[in-house]
Amino acid sequence: MNSRTQHHKTNSASASSVTSELDISIASDPILVKRALISNWAKRASRLGYSLFGVSIVAVVWGLTIEFTPSASRVASAGLIVGSIVLAPAILVQYSVKAAVRDERERGL
Repeated sequence: MNSRTQHHKTNSASASSVTSELDISIASDPILVKRALISNWAKRASRLGYSLFGVSIVAVVWGLTIEFTPSASRVASAGLIVGSIVLAPAILVQYSVKAAVRDERERGL
């Protein structure tokens, strides 16, 4: 076993112990559990919103290169509209969660 492998195993062990300590502290505080759940859903909503923007871009590019049909227009419009509806609240929630974490860290809670 070389020193690089041993160093990696040591870092993995310390990282897993830190993760388990964080899991225990999060599981014991219902506010942190709820915040983690909300953050998880906000990240999923962000991925969905950005994916819908991507679908919209693909529809426009496809329409410009192949043939711009009413279907391509509908897909592009729907992607932008639904993506905006999903993405805007998700971004606000993510910033709110980050602000709450930062506030607790500054207060030492």
